[in-house]
Amino acid sequence: MNNEKEQIKFSRFNDFLRKFKKQKTAIAALVVIIILVLIAIFSYKIAPYGINEFDYSSVLQGPSAAHWFGTDDFGRDLFSRILCGTRISLAVGICAVTIGALSGTVLGLIAGYYNGPAESVIMRLCDVLFAFPGIVLAIAVIAVLGAGIQNVVIAVAVFSMPTFCRLVRSSVLATKESVYVQAERSLGAKDSRILFRHILPAAFPNIIVQYTMSIGSSIMTAASLSFLGMGAQAPTPEWGLILSAGRDYMLNAIHLTFFPGLAIFITVLSFNLLGDGLRDALDPKLSE
Repeated sequence: MNNEKEQIKFSRFNDFLRKFKKQKTAIAALVVIIILVLIAIFSYKIAPYGINEFDYSSVLQGPSAAHWFGTDDFGRDLFSRILCGTRISLAVGICAVTIGALSGTVLGLIAGYYNGPAESVIMRLCDVLFAFPGIVLAIAVIAVLGAGIQNVVIAVAVFSMPTFCRLVRSSVLATKESVYVQAERSLGAKDSRILFRHILPAAFPNIIVQYTMSIGSSIMTAASLSFLGMGAQAPTPEWGLILSAGRDYMLNAIHLTFFPGLAIFITVLSFNLLGDGLRDALDPKLSE
């Protein structure tokens, strides 16, 4: 019986790989993301200059052989700061979405499986959170908690949570009345076993796709908050903060906004394209 289950899982995984290999754009996006992760891990070792290494003789210089992305208004090497900012931006996006996904998944399981007051309270809470645009809700959370990179993670997690909650709840509602779940229940299986052994795995493909695509939007939101002065604070080399610092010099030093903006664009686009590819590969209704 166990061997049969393993064979089914292996067959499904092979089917996923076969479909995913056809998604050339998604594969390219995955390669870019892997490179970004490696940069985030080794950024402080490969950066040619320190992130706060001032050189007032090289203020606002354009791209050159010495400074590939130019220098900022303090003479700091922009390439080094953007490299090191990769770790911050990816960490904020991944941590925030992970917290939102975990909390949203648990609440979605409860709301979908149990009828009654718990479902009403959870779904009304999601309705309240959905009533606000994501960036507005994040600003409201930051206004309560105060500026700072840790509070940005909390703010982004808060507005990510209801999306996962509704996604998981809809999957639970479609799965909990299935024959195999009813059979498990009739045999006296505990609710926790049914939820985490049968219902959650059915929702897992949708969670993975939403998780991947949410990272890109979370990075964008975190950068927006830092741009507005509500996220990372100077001299942290966060992309949104670097972008904000360069807006006063757009006419005579456009590189200060172009390169951090390009980094945000490439990262967000890569996660969105990977999410699209995963959705197509995991969709059982996708035509051959």
